[in-house]
Formats: sequence, C-alpha cells, structure tokens
Amino acid sequence: MRAKLIALVVTLLAMAVPATAMAGGTPGSPGGGAGGIGQAQQSSQWAATLQAAVSQAQAGQNAVNSNAPVNVAGGDVKGGSNTASQTAGNGALSGAGNNADTTQKNDQSQNAGSGDSKSPAPKSGYGQPGGSAGSGGAGQAQGSSQWSATLQAAKSDANANQNTVNANVPVNIAGGDIKGGAKGDGNSADQTAVNGAASGAGNNADTTQKNDQSQSAGSSCLIGCGGAGQAQLSDQKSATGQLADSNANADQNTVNANVPVNVAGGDITGGSNSAKQTALNGAASGAGNNSDTKQTNDQSQSAGSSCLIGCGGAGQAQLSSQNALTLQAALSSATANQNAVNANVPVNVAGGDITGGSNSASQTAGNGALSGAGNNADTTQKNDQSQSAGSSCLIGCGGSGQAQINQQGSLTAQLAASCATALQNLVNSNAPVNTAGGDIKGGNNTASQIGLNGALSGAGNNAGTTQNGGQGQSG
Repeated sequence: MRAKLIALVVTLLAMAVPATAMAGGTPGSPGGGAGGIGQAQQSSQWAATLQAAVSQAQAGQNAVNSNAPVNVAGGDVKGGSNTASQTAGNGALSGAGNNADTTQKNDQSQNAGSGDSKSPAPKSGYGQPGGSAGSGGAGQAQGSSQWSATLQAAKSDANANQNTVNANVPVNIAGGDIKGGAKGDGNSADQTAVNGAASGAGNNADTTQKNDQSQSAGSSCLIGCGGAGQAQLSDQKSATGQLADSNANADQNTVNANVPVNVAGGDITGGSNSAKQTALNGAASGAGNNSDTKQTNDQSQSAGSSCLIGCGGAGQAQLSSQNALTLQAALSSATANQNAVNANVPVNVAGGDITGGSNSASQTAGNGALSGAGNNADTTQKNDQSQSAGSSCLIGCGGSGQAQINQQGSLTAQLAASCATALQNLVNSNAPVNTAGGDIKGGNNTASQIGLNGALSGAGNNAGTTQNGGQGQSG
C-alpha cells in the first residue's frame, strides 16, 4: 500500500513539471540537447527555344523593245531604224533572321541565426542555435539546376533573272531590197539593263545562366555543440546550335542587235549598229551566326560558433559544374551570270549584195559576285566559391571540414564556307553573211567594249572562350 502511494505521488509530480525540463526545449524556448535547424532549397530551370526563319525573293523580268518589219514575197523594206531607249531594272532581296534571348537566374539564401543579441534564434523547431548545451548544428542544403537549349535555323534565297532585247530586225523573203534608216543607220538604240540579287541569313542567340547561393549558420551554444552542416550544389548546362544559309543568284541576258535578213532577193544596203548598251549584274550573299553564352555561379558559405567546450567542427561542401556546347555553321553562295551581245549581223541568202554598215556600238558590261560567311561565338564561364568557418572554442574543439569542387567544360565548333562565282560572256560583233550570191563590201567594226568582272568570297570564324574559377577557404 505504501509503495502504491509513493508511485502515485511521483506520477503527479511528473505531470506538474514543465515540459521544457523533460523534452530539452520546446519551440521558441531552446534548451539543452536541442537539434539544429534543417533547411533545404531545390531549384530547377529548363528552357528550350526553337526558331526557324525562311525567306525567298524572286524577280523575273523579260523586256523586249523591237522594230521588226516583215515582208514576204513582195516589195521592198525601207527605212525604220531602231532608236528606242530601253531601261530595265530588276532586283530581288531576301532576308531571314532569328534572335533568341534566354535568361535563367536563381538566387538561393539560407540563414540559420545564432542566439546572441545580433542574430536572435528563430522560434520554430526544437533545439535551434541558441541552445545552452549539447545543441546540434544547423543543417543547410541548396540544389540548383539550370538547363538551356537553343536551336536556330535561318535560310534565305534571292533569285533575279533578267532578259532584255532591243532589236531592229527587218525581214524580206523572196523579194525587194532592204534599205535601212533615214540616216542610213540601223540600230542606234540605247539599252540600259540593271539586275541584282541580295540575300542574307543570320542567327543571334544570347543565353545567360546565373546562380547565387548563400548560406550562413551561427550558434551561441556553449558546451558540446555540433558543427553546422552546409552543402551547395549547382549545375549549369547550355547547348546552342545555329545554322545560317544564304544564296544569291543573278542571271542576266542582254541583246542589242541590228539583224536585217533577206532571203533569195534584193540587196542589203546601209544600216549600221551604233547602239549603246550598258549592262550591270551583281549578286551578294551573306550568312552569319552570333552566339553569346554566359554562365556565372557564386557560392558562399559561412559558419561560426561561440561554443567554448567540446565543439564539433563545421562541415562545408560546394560543388559546381558548368557545361557549354556551341555549334555554328554559316554557308554563303553568290553566283552572277552575264551574257551581253551587241551585234550587227545582216544576212543575205542566195541573192544581192551587202554594202556598208559598220558596227560602232558602245558596250559596257559590269558583273560581280560577293559572298561572305562568318561565325562569332563567345562563351564565358565563371565560378566563385568561398568558404569561411570560425569558432571561439577553447577546449576540445573539432576541426572544420571544407570541400570545393569546380568543373568547367566548354566545346565550340564553327564552320564557315563561302563561294563566289562570276561568269561573263561579252559579244560585240559585225558579222555580215552572204550565201550563194553577191558581194560583201565595207563595214568596219570600231565598236568599243568594256567588260568588268569580279568575284569576292570570304569566310571566317571568331571564337572566344573564357573560363575563370576562383576558390577560397578560411578555417
């Protein structure tokens, strides 16, 4: 009976004692044997950008300015020269481009405060920093993952086709003569033909990845304090693929001719070719890629303790990985084809004479092709890691553990191909033809012909890669 009474009294006393005395600290009132704060942060960012731009321009032109009297089996063909003025302008312009801007930013901050006057302890969880004895250290973990993929393709085509004809072509079959021009001249027309094609394709990708991680743990525990555990993990990956293809084609055919034809009858008298012909043809093509990739990671850890006796060391770990892959290809092609003909070609078949008529025409032809391809890749990787662990422990202190791992990998591949082709064929002739009859008299070829032809091609790559890793530890 006496034993049961004693047990009852002990039970009542136990129920009357505050919970803090038995549990070692309630929320907001840490005491002995308190467990540290657990904090965890996890961030994941993923971005995918796909771009495609296609542009095409086509200009087709056919210009004809002619004087072509025809007489079949009777009469003469007189007069009627070709003094027409013909101006033809033809052009095609095409452009395609992509501009991608990807930005990823992640800021992580953890703070486990101490129980001193400067940084009061939080009021949640059991046994946080600020415990009197046997307090566990704060546990902090941060994880960040950033991934970005950008794929761009730009294709541009420009085609300019021009065919200009300025002709004086009297035809007489089986009868009469052909006499040309009030002044005895045949084709004195002015012909100006301008043809051009321009094409451009380009890609511009800008990728920025930034991650800031900060951890701070402090404790005012006095005796038997566990060290703060801190861990940081950062992973950044970026892949950029770019392709730019540009093609420019300019085809030009210009004809300025005096061609009287007489079949089986009559003579061809007079009629020269003093026409002025100016032909300009050009093709320009350009393709380029510009990629800018920046990866920045800053990691900072700070652990401090005012523990005096039996203090456990702070554990700190930092891991950073950066990977950047950039692939660029730029292809450019420019082709300019030019065929310019300025001719005086009287033809007499089986009859009559061809008299007089010279070719004093002026012909100026300019042809050019320009092509350029280039790549410009700039990759920057930067990682700063800093760790600081300090303690005011005097007796039985455990050493702080610190670890830093930094890995940076960058691969840049560039290809630039450029091709320029300029083909020119110029004809300035005086070619009277008589078959099976008559004489060919007179007719000089004093024509002035200037031909300009050029092709220019350029391809280049410019890659700049910078890697910077700074690590600092203080224990």
